[in-house]
Amino acid sequence: MSRNDWKFRNARLHTLLGLVIGIAAQTVPAAAQGDPGAYNAPAVSAPPAANTRDPSSIGRIKPLTPRVVRVGADPCDTLAADPLDHDRVRAIAPVEFVNLDGPAALAACEKSNRGSTNTLRFIYQYGRAKEKMKDYAGALALYREAASRGYAIAYAAVGYAYDNGEGVAQDETEALRWYQEGANRNNAWAMFNVAYFHDSGRGVAEDDATALDWYRRAAEGGNARAMNDAGYLLETSNQVPRDIPEARRWYLKAAEAGNIIGMANIANFMLNGIGGPADLPGALKWYEAAEKHGNADAMNGLGYMYYEGLGVDKDVTRGMALYRRAAEGGNATALTNIGFAFETGVGETQDYAQALSYYRRAAAGGDAVAFNNIANFYDKGLGIDPDPAEAAEWMEKALRNGAVFSRNQMRDNSGNWSLAFRKALQRRLREQLLYTGPIDGGFGPRTQEAIDRIYGVRVD
Repeated sequence: MSRNDWKFRNARLHTLLGLVIGIAAQTVPAAAQGDPGAYNAPAVSAPPAANTRDPSSIGRIKPLTPRVVRVGADPCDTLAADPLDHDRVRAIAPVEFVNLDGPAALAACEKSNRGSTNTLRFIYQYGRAKEKMKDYAGALALYREAASRGYAIAYAAVGYAYDNGEGVAQDETEALRWYQEGANRNNAWAMFNVAYFHDSGRGVAEDDATALDWYRRAAEGGNARAMNDAGYLLETSNQVPRDIPEARRWYLKAAEAGNIIGMANIANFMLNGIGGPADLPGALKWYEAAEKHGNADAMNGLGYMYYEGLGVDKDVTRGMALYRRAAEGGNATALTNIGFAFETGVGETQDYAQALSYYRRAAAGGDAVAFNNIANFYDKGLGIDPDPAEAAEWMEKALRNGAVFSRNQMRDNSGNWSLAFRKALQRRLREQLLYTGPIDGGFGPRTQEAIDRIYGVRVD
């Protein structure tokens, strides 16, 4: 794991899965399905906000401006100053861990530490150099020494060692204790990790209210990743009141602070008019910024803008190229979008078998609108034999995974789905003791109430 990542973590999906296309309301009309009698297809939208928590954690640290290096600056500072360290020498540009020259920093910081044993940042930066050289035990000893003398970031570094089992046995309880000590000393990196532990339920019970409080504190301390994650909680939490306009504000702050995931998230909000007015020029700006850093979600969103001609000259070929790059980068939504192109014959030669193949791949990646589209294929018999029961099973998956388009279809356009499908879905709801009405395919109040009870409620 890279220390450039502040704290590496796996994505945690909330009840309203961030993976779905339809979680964000669409502001553009959907294209028609290839089958003239079918329902309108879901807009092949940009990804919803934070479909993953950025695996690389912080995105980018904005360099100091201007980047001034003092004459006579200590080499340990120029080679190993940490952007996460609020007590570093501010006139010297910090070095992210991924870019740290281990051998040079080790030699410089060993010399500086020997010559100035009471300069706590040299002790800490010497530890960074040892960590870069994978001398984890040596790094931990130096971090402990700096922490014992009150150096704030050193507490977070010790926590990180316990968190990841570097130089010591992995211990989440000890990691959180050290992070908390660092947070109490106003280190934003430590605050972020305290927030994450409460957010994800690591070492403590999941507590979004506490997590949000610490994310906000970390964000106020300049942590761009915390800005993004504060927005994500405000958008998706089931424990604290959702505040979509406030989520949008935090995403914009994260983007402006250089967080790549924040860039993709605010672009999606601007594209879809979530939490504020639609802003196509703004969406284009932030998608392009994130795409330049290789963000697959931004590639998909930018592809959608070109595919549909939103804020740009329509260019289906360019849109498809971006979709493919996004899919190669692991974006499941992009697979759905490619499948949609094969289904409709726009951007690809129409091929239902290929479309279904892409939808299945997208579904395996958790994309809820792919579930919806597979349901449609089974209902309409597009390239496969009709199977109402199978269609109902896939529709339930779409609904449980929070596909807004699917919920709207079942409420407003259920007549576009076959009677056999509607009966099959009612039957599934009855089997789960959620529906007590007749199996007649009529999607009246009792059916709608049952659908509401499964909407956004995943069953693992």
